Amino acid sequence: MSKQCRARLSPLLLLLCVLVSPAYAVVVDDVAQPVSLAGQWQFKLGDDPAWAMPELDASQWQATAVPGHAPAGHAGYSGMLWFRLAVQLDTSKQNVRENMGRLAVSLGGVISAYEIYAGGIKLGGVGGLPPNAAAVYDKHATFSIPAEAIDADGRVVLALRVWRDPAIGSSWETGPHLGEYLLGTIGDLRQKQVSAAILPEFLLAVLYLVLGVYHLLIARRNPILKEFLWFGLLSLVLAGYTFETSQSKFFLDVPYLWHKKAEFVFLYIMPVVFANTLLGATRTPPNLMTHGFAVIFVLFFVTAVVLPLDLTLRYTLRPFQAIGALWAFSMAVMLGWRAYRGSRSAMGVVVLMMLLGLAVVNDVILESAILGTESLLYIVAALLIFLIALMMAERYTEILKQLEFSVEQRTVELVHANTELEGALATKGQFLAKMSHELRTPMNAILGLTRLGLATDLNPQQRDYFSKVESSAAGLQGIIDNVLDFSRLEDGELACAPIPFAPGQLVGDLSERWGVRAEEAGLTFNVSFDEQIPEAVLGDAVRINQVLDSLLSNAVEFTEQGSVQLDVTCAQASGAAASIRFSVADTGPGIEPEQQVQLFDAFSQADNSMTREHGGTGLGLALAQKLVQLMQGNITLQSVPGAGSTFSFELMLPITDALPAEVSDNQPLDLTPIRGARILLVDDAPLNLQVAGELLRQAKLIVDTAENGAEAVEKVNAAPYDLVLMDVQMPVMDGYTATRAIRANPQFTALPVLAMTANAMPQDREQGEAAGMNAYIPKPVAPDDLYAALLKWIAPGERDFDETEFAATEPAASVDELPESMPGLNLKEGLARVGGNTTLYLSLLQDLCRDYADAGEQIKATLATGDTDNAAALAHKLRGIAFNLGAGELGAAAQVIEQGIKSGSEVTEQDQAQLAEAIALTRDSQRQLADYSDNESPAEALDAQQRNATFANIVAAVAENNPEALDMAQSLLENLDEAAPGYAEVAAAMAALDMYDFEQAAEQLAAAEPHFSAS
Repeated sequence: MSKQCRARLSPLLLLLCVLVSPAYAVVVDDVAQPVSLAGQWQFKLGDDPAWAMPELDASQWQATAVPGHAPAGHAGYSGMLWFRLAVQLDTSKQNVRENMGRLAVSLGGVISAYEIYAGGIKLGGVGGLPPNAAAVYDKHATFSIPAEAIDADGRVVLALRVWRDPAIGSSWETGPHLGEYLLGTIGDLRQKQVSAAILPEFLLAVLYLVLGVYHLLIARRNPILKEFLWFGLLSLVLAGYTFETSQSKFFLDVPYLWHKKAEFVFLYIMPVVFANTLLGATRTPPNLMTHGFAVIFVLFFVTAVVLPLDLTLRYTLRPFQAIGALWAFSMAVMLGWRAYRGSRSAMGVVVLMMLLGLAVVNDVILESAILGTESLLYIVAALLIFLIALMMAERYTEILKQLEFSVEQRTVELVHANTELEGALATKGQFLAKMSHELRTPMNAILGLTRLGLATDLNPQQRDYFSKVESSAAGLQGIIDNVLDFSRLEDGELACAPIPFAPGQLVGDLSERWGVRAEEAGLTFNVSFDEQIPEAVLGDAVRINQVLDSLLSNAVEFTEQGSVQLDVTCAQASGAAASIRFSVADTGPGIEPEQQVQLFDAFSQADNSMTREHGGTGLGLALAQKLVQLMQGNITLQSVPGAGSTFSFELMLPITDALPAEVSDNQPLDLTPIRGARILLVDDAPLNLQVAGELLRQAKLIVDTAENGAEAVEKVNAAPYDLVLMDVQMPVMDGYTATRAIRANPQFTALPVLAMTANAMPQDREQGEAAGMNAYIPKPVAPDDLYAALLKWIAPGERDFDETEFAATEPAASVDELPESMPGLNLKEGLARVGGNTTLYLSLLQDLCRDYADAGEQIKATLATGDTDNAAALAHKLRGIAFNLGAGELGAAAQVIEQGIKSGSEVTEQDQAQLAEAIALTRDSQRQLADYSDNESPAEALDAQQRNATFANIVAAVAENNPEALDMAQSLLENLDEAAPGYAEVAAAMAALDMYDFEQAAEQLAAAEPHFSAS
């Protein structure tokens, strides 16, 4: 038969099929949109694989609705049963013919498991059938229909082989009961399935989760707001339940029974948190009814947790649904009464609670929905949550307004009180300062004229008068000085001036001065000075002397008999600083505990009787305490009434050495005239700071660093410098802007600012001169050029500085032991730029290869985002560091990329490949040079006790994330044999530290700890 004939006959055949087909046949003439398969299907109890075949005569099978609660007369049936549906495709339609090979069927929930067949071909299934039964109750699935399952005339027979689990009892559905049953293209059905998994349940779950976390955070910050806590918990429970009842739960690879268990746990606890939320939101007090329902639902919750799932389904769910509906109506009645009594917050909740009870009956309890939808429960729950959220927001807004009002009111009170206090303090400070200055002028005249008078020829009576005037004037001068100092301390105008001084000399002067006064008072004066105290330290000797004078004055004044003791001991000393403890003890009357509390208050003494007996302003100890606190210390008191007192304070003072250090033999220029000069070194690359800083410190120059222009301006304004070395291209603020900011202050017009940068074009120099830079030092920095520029621009002269800061370290290997060059490296040039320090050079080279190993990928990725500024900055930084270390090929490759970016031309793949090759070449040479580092002269051998101590120091440093742990680990490994216990663990820890992985290092050290325990 020709195609034309078949085309003409197809509609007739289709009509004939429809006329003779039973009611359970479905005709499909368009698959542009999914077609519903819901309606009359055939079913039969039992199980026979032959029932899947399309040629089966199913005329004796019974008709049933799909989806439906159960086949008529077979509610609660458990076991095997089959459902069949014949689908007639209208092949005369082009849309049907074109999609014949892409058709699929989508099935909703089927209790308890099933297999789906099309044209006798098994398409798949959900769950497992006996003998390997596995129940999966509500999973929706889509199955592709192969073309061979469809007859030539377009007929396809769908067959469902269903198993119902007997364990779920007789009250639950049998067979297909939930969701949509569709025929369509595989793409449309899959898209619809994904959409159904997300909308609306999954989005609602996410919304509930966000609401819950937000309100729990509010409750955490405000524990008194219990309603926010309950609403947060309710939102989280709703989020969990909504997710577990959605199709999106099947996205997680979790056993199905876990999902079902979680669903019932969330469901059964929900009324408890719901009730507490409603009571809190409407400010309704709980009563016997709410407590009773809470106990019932908690029992349901416990059973859901404890009982197996089949028992939970069989014995608890139906009672819970009925009690839940009763609870919803009861809450609605109770809140309705509250609304009737005038509670505005309860009015809106009442209607929704009534709807909630109705929704439970409509969607859950009844076999078929009477309101035409089975989503009423979700809609009402969402409206309830939305309403409660609005109530919570209103409540929170109300609380915030109350707090804001309280804060504003309290702020006004505090501002008023603070204004009055500031006025009083200002008046007091102005009075003290003015009176002190006014008194100081005549006192200076009195003391001066008295001393002049004592130098003339006087008779004994006149000399006695003048001596007493001098003594009294000196005492009054001391009081005036104390008042002035105290006023300056209160105003924050008094600062310490650390200078080198000898503690031994300070104590000697005190001993000589107070020994005479103690002897005049009939007391013994003893001094104890610890020989471990450094010979010279940095500190404010004038203020220390002033504090000790005050303490000794009190001790001598208030001690009637016995002795006064001055003890100066070294509490702790390291290579850089010493903690010196000063103590003044006496055998006076002592001080009562209740009097010690106010002893350091201004203008106070232990009691008024002391003032009457001994005089004094009560300002000495207060001033002494503030001065010690200004020096980062604190005066403490130990006193026993009747047995004397001891005043002590401890200061951490840097150790200094006045002995001049010799000029390094590697220094070709005489830098003696500028030794001790303060240099501010500005660069955003840590490696550049280390290289230049080493050269400057070798010249015995004091170096301070800044990592950008803004920090440099800040430091110049905060401390005096003899010269600034300024990089140009930096983040935050570039060198030109920083220089202009410095020059804007007339105080720094003469401060030399030298550009030290890799930008070598004439326009760069002109831009630097326009910004106020004095000269230009190109990178890579040549030491002789740097030193020559420093000699030119730093004013010569003697300066006080700490020579110990420049103590030279012996290099681990000499220059002669290294080759002059390696592939990609000019070692001679690189070593010259670090003053010949081989150890430093190898360390910097290692840092370069580690920190910039992926620089090529970083530049490429940054350019891909269009961020040319950061790409150029990275290339610029890499260029400067590479040239500084003699890595000429790497520097040149980075320079090509930098110039290309700045000129606006495209950075080619070849440019990036050359950079990658240069990085690889430099890294290979660095790895070979690591052998020289490994062959360094070994450090002095450590004994077992020293190794254990070093290990303990490493553990402590790792706990503090201190990078110095890496050097300590290397030192320890140098003193261990590779076969020694603990060597492997320490080596692994060192490798982790090299990557700044302190957590991994701590784990390796913990494993090694038994091998380094103190014996």
